[in-house]
Amino acid sequence: MTRAGRRRGLATALGAALLGAACAPAEPAGYDAPVAVLHDPDADVYLVANQNGAATVKNDNGYIARVQPAVAGNGAAGDGMVRRWIAGGSAGVTLHAPKGLALHGDTLWVADIDVVRAFDRAGGRRRGEVAIPGATDLWGCAAAPDGTIYVSDPGLDADLRPTGTDAIWRIRPGGTAAEPLIRGPELGQPTALVARAAGVYVVGHRDGAFYEVDVGGRRTAIAQAPHAALVGLVRTDAAYFATSRAGSCVYRFGRTGGIETLPDRLEQPGACGYDAARGRLLVPLPGRDAVVQVAATAR
Repeated sequence: MTRAGRRRGLATALGAALLGAACAPAEPAGYDAPVAVLHDPDADVYLVANQNGAATVKNDNGYIARVQPAVAGNGAAGDGMVRRWIAGGSAGVTLHAPKGLALHGDTLWVADIDVVRAFDRAGGRRRGEVAIPGATDLWGCAAAPDGTIYVSDPGLDADLRPTGTDAIWRIRPGGTAAEPLIRGPELGQPTALVARAAGVYVVGHRDGAFYEVDVGGRRTAIAQAPHAALVGLVRTDAAYFATSRAGSCVYRFGRTGGIETLPDRLEQPGACGYDAARGRLLVPLPGRDAVVQVAATAR
């Protein structure tokens, strides 16, 4: 088998078949349009945001699944899954179409159309929310080391038509309101984010741009992907990885330059997560109601 063939074999389904062992017998397994995945390294679980409906419809039936990772090395199912761990319409929770997820301290932050919602990291209890005025459909969510929360609005409606609300918003530590860090068409419909102390790294939907915005709101271009519709972004020790719907793939942006296309073909991927302990990217496939894993390597 060629090296490329071995690499393709590393994209293993973690969706309904792999993660179908439900914690309660009456709870059906699987996902409903999973659009984002986040690894919680403290609890060693995967958090999967399920849109479960149209992207911008406030139907209060979105949910977040809490999933045990697959057994490392053999692809067997993990210990189980709490499918509707945090669910709209239950226990006083409102959750319409969750997308970006971020963790800081004991809080889970969730981007949900035009509100950023906060939940207890361990138990999933509701903690509060911050409205984003005028947002069309929030996508990315990221936490900086100091607790600053960043969220992106690509300015796209449910049919991916531009609305002109392109922006990156910031919620300062302990804050109860959001402020725009930067907004405007030059952002290229910002989707996924990675927050750092000096600012936030961003990928765009419109033209596949990868860039940085510092804490003062200054944008610096870094690279351009071969295809557009970038919707996910994670950082590893060696590189940044971005999912592309137009390219049906994952791109690797080297820390010192260069772009590489990983060989795994992924139809309409969502916002990827990263499991550093296992060296795997976690890529949701909303059209298949599944999550797949891809080795976070290159060459």
